[in-house]
Amino acid sequence: MRLKQRPTDFKVRELLREETLVERGAHRVYRVTKSKCTSIEAAQILGDLAGVASGTVSIAGLKDRQGVTYQYMSVPRGRVVSHNKPNLTIETVGFSKNELSSADSTGNEFEIVVRDLSRREVDRVRAALDSVREHGLPNYFDDQRFGNLRHGQGWIALELARGRYEHALKRLLTVVSKFDPPREKRFKSAIYNHWEDWNTCRDIAGRFGRHHSIFEYLRREPGDYAGAFRHVASRIRLIHLYAYQSHLWNRAVAICMERGTKDTERFTLRNREGRLVFPKGAIPGDPAWGGTFPLPGVRLAGVEHDQQKKLFSEVLDVDGLAPKDLSIDGVPGFALKPEERPLAVVPSNLRVRPAEPDPINRGNKLIKMRFALPRGAYATLVVRRLIGPSRT
Repeated sequence: MRLKQRPTDFKVRELLREETLVERGAHRVYRVTKSKCTSIEAAQILGDLAGVASGTVSIAGLKDRQGVTYQYMSVPRGRVVSHNKPNLTIETVGFSKNELSSADSTGNEFEIVVRDLSRREVDRVRAALDSVREHGLPNYFDDQRFGNLRHGQGWIALELARGRYEHALKRLLTVVSKFDPPREKRFKSAIYNHWEDWNTCRDIAGRFGRHHSIFEYLRREPGDYAGAFRHVASRIRLIHLYAYQSHLWNRAVAICMERGTKDTERFTLRNREGRLVFPKGAIPGDPAWGGTFPLPGVRLAGVEHDQQKKLFSEVLDVDGLAPKDLSIDGVPGFALKPEERPLAVVPSNLRVRPAEPDPINRGNKLIKMRFALPRGAYATLVVRRLIGPSRT
């Protein structure tokens, strides 16, 4: 199986609530069609065109660099913008009363071409369709949530919970990823080589325009690594906080799925974050849970059911933590907040067309599928659930 071999193989259309767009409002709204760039990069270009700082541009949801994505952004009192380039189109579509946020998005519609499928994989998709339409799949977080692992930084929030503040800060700022552009690699290597020489690190940060305030703080308060985290951009802090929280959720739910099904009633897939267990039929869970499984807060705040608490405690034990340790004290912006999350997700309007010969991967097939998902669910996992394990 191959996804995103061509940019047009993966199309995502953001769905806004009907009441979001209005004829007159304080915020101008733009439809952004992009490929080969992130939502943040597109927002920077929109900000320039609309005459505002990029931080002023509001986004209903972040979209991946890969594929073709259609999403909405808003700017307070922004200019009319019409921008048409090969990988980025921006058009003015109306107004909103308030800046766009995730609350304005009901989800996303996907058009996906899955390539390089064997006959066996095609048959498995057909066999799985009825079950996925009826029961859905566990609402796991997929690899896109775990960029910290893709870039080799590990679990920054876990290291902070362990009280290893210096280790966490050093990994955050100096781990070189193979995906980093050359300039970023040079910056990280220079900081690593001069770690604890805060005057030099501050000067390096000034030259590169990165994290200057962190090293200025350490120059004044050497050794206060927890305090230095106050100067890490809030967006970066939240990315790492949510990544670890999502990891705990995935691990707890995977255990729940495994214990709630027989060997013949499930299969497993691997992603970067760990082993994911997929029931072939109904999604197990206690009816008392109301179909949800919460993202845990500080010391498992928000987790009300004993069985769910036990599952999270088991996962935390693997990391050497107890529920009372699930707290990051002394570091602003790293407070875990509980949030309800559906245990399962059922793709709506799931349609799969008959298999066709794949002209790119000769001898194998391609399948075109279309479906919609609520905000926070992952289309890539729907595809993988339908296709099943690489070996059976």
